[in-house]
Amino acid sequence: MTSNDTVRRPVIIDTDLSFDDYVALLFLLQHPEIEVRAITVVNGVAHVKQGVENAGRLLALMKRQDIPLAGGPERALSGQRAFPPGWRRIMDYGIRLLLPWVSSPVPRLSAPELICRQCLESDRPVTFVALGPLTNLALALRAEPKLASRIETIFISGGAFNVLGTIQFELPGNPNQVAEWNFYLDTEAADQVFKSGIPIVLIPLDVTHVTGPQPLVFSHETVKRLRKAARGRASRIMVRLIHFWQMAVTQYPATPVWDAAVAALVVDLSIGTDWRDLAIRVESEPEALAGQTVIEAGKPANARVCFGGDQAAFENAYLEIARTAGR
Repeated sequence: MTSNDTVRRPVIIDTDLSFDDYVALLFLLQHPEIEVRAITVVNGVAHVKQGVENAGRLLALMKRQDIPLAGGPERALSGQRAFPPGWRRIMDYGIRLLLPWVSSPVPRLSAPELICRQCLESDRPVTFVALGPLTNLALALRAEPKLASRIETIFISGGAFNVLGTIQFELPGNPNQVAEWNFYLDTEAADQVFKSGIPIVLIPLDVTHVTGPQPLVFSHETVKRLRKAARGRASRIMVRLIHFWQMAVTQYPATPVWDAAVAALVVDLSIGTDWRDLAIRVESEPEALAGQTVIEAGKPANARVCFGGDQAAFENAYLEIARTAGR
């Protein structure tokens, strides 16, 4: 890895601030090859207002309040789908136990406005990392016709093909039984982004499926090594979040941390070993199938999709950050 600022890649991260988003954010914010130009918060697991406050606390932890921050609308482009309220309360407030208290200023721009400004003013095309629903990016693309030419690649955490699209929690009133959540929550936004013509790298749930042929997950032994290796405060919190999730999902032989895999692939595509160029469509109706990802055979590809990767390389990428960042 290099710390030469002239080769750092400009990145905008759009996030709904779930626990795995924090792992991805801490990895990318500490990585010497990545220059985070902005963080935008999308309505998803966390509510936007609380998510912006939490992102501000995260930037304070990193001493990176220079990074612009903004939130998007509290609703999707269409529909009123939402995570169960209990999940949202945990991510709105539970994560704050690990973060410093700061009084964050109210962002002057909305998330779509900040995305447009950062892309148009960048000295070179940016990489857009979408860790939640695609609402903010879709609104930005609607507002600024030139935006597509200013985004080099969109990395999307979303979709599921050969695995279930949702974890089957026993929760009353959970309406989503088939689709991956990021696409389920805003199918119209997902459809617009896939039709944008911008190069897309899609990382679906298949990549982190523990019984898949080449999953990118954290083994129990690696989490122990991460806990011993972590030096800086940010790295210790990153590892603690992985460990907390490992303790919460003891049924798995290794631990899936979805957006952590996305972050590693943003830095190094070679960590992915099973890539396929595919034509992808996101279902919007009927409601029972909303958010499902469909491969359209015979049509031109609109996404490069990862189905698996190099487990050792993935774990080593996190061990390297834990050992070296913040020292």
